[in-house]
Amino acid sequence: MATVYTGIMDAHGIESFYAKDSVSDGQLFRTQMRASLNRQRHALVYEVELDDEQAKVINEMLQENKYFEAAELLHDPDFLEDYGCEPEMMASWQLIPNHKLDPYY
Repeated sequence: MATVYTGIMDAHGIESFYAKDSVSDGQLFRTQMRASLNRQRHALVYEVELDDEQAKVINEMLQENKYFEAAELLHDPDFLEDYGCEPEMMASWQLIPNHKLDPYY
């Protein structure tokens, strides 16, 4: 069974990752606001549809503080076929993760 996951991703990888249907509209709004306030790091709100095994892999990577590697995995066509983000942020999706894009890094 596939579930839609959402969260914030930026130049340093995945910052947050949760099932979209498990959070309130208020949480989704705060996520969108946080990403928009951190555009200097190419922060964006993403949506991906993952099966249970894929979600388990991402969660394990995040528990091991492998934020960058987890973001790279979401870009791997062998792992994930479809993704989404706000159209005005799509250019950032193509650039991240990349530590060099953070002007304060």
